Amino acid sequence: MSELSRDLIIQIARSLKEPVINGEVNEWLYDSGFRPYVEPLLELPQTYPWLNRFSPLPALLLDIGWFIRDWNREMGGLLRIPRESLKGLEANLIVQLFASDGLFSGRWSDELLRHMLHRLVIQWQPYVGDPWLSRLKDNISRRIGMSWNTLLATYHVILEDSIPSTSEILVFAADGEPAALRFRSNSVPVPLRPDLTVTHYYPLDDVTEKWCQKTVES
Repeated sequence: MSELSRDLIIQIARSLKEPVINGEVNEWLYDSGFRPYVEPLLELPQTYPWLNRFSPLPALLLDIGWFIRDWNREMGGLLRIPRESLKGLEANLIVQLFASDGLFSGRWSDELLRHMLHRLVIQWQPYVGDPWLSRLKDNISRRIGMSWNTLLATYHVILEDSIPSTSEILVFAADGEPAALRFRSNSVPVPLRPDLTVTHYYPLDDVTEKWCQKTVES
């Protein structure tokens, strides 16, 4: 592999499929001195343990484009939407946060949205020259009816020297609960798949912790 170009290594991996799915292609690239293969919507294995191990905590799988690829049962209890309803660009978290008809539109404060958007800008910084990022920004802009630069300006997001926090406090309303559920998010990488991240949510109070346990028991 050491004498092959990065593009050719990726082409071989894509033709074989499995090296992309299990992340072996990134070992090839690393051994050849190249950066890993990172794009949105790369293929996933049919079964994988990345989410269920976080039970009873809600968890979802995001890729580098912030497409929601999957979630566990506890997260499904918070989202209360069928998986098949999130197809194509509708599975993108930025769309669902900032489109006027998005699932999460108006749910959280502008300050929280600014933090999340700032984190995304930093996360995308290494891929600024990649064609997929330009296409994705254009598609998101058309869907939410706002240019990417206008979105950043609206939420006062600039590329700063400081690294933004990868943890935020999120509040969810849950059916049958006397109070809103409060969680702190935490993100962890998926081994050999730098395009993927699992975000899981720790309960911040007794009501939320009991809800997590009850979801597992039911």
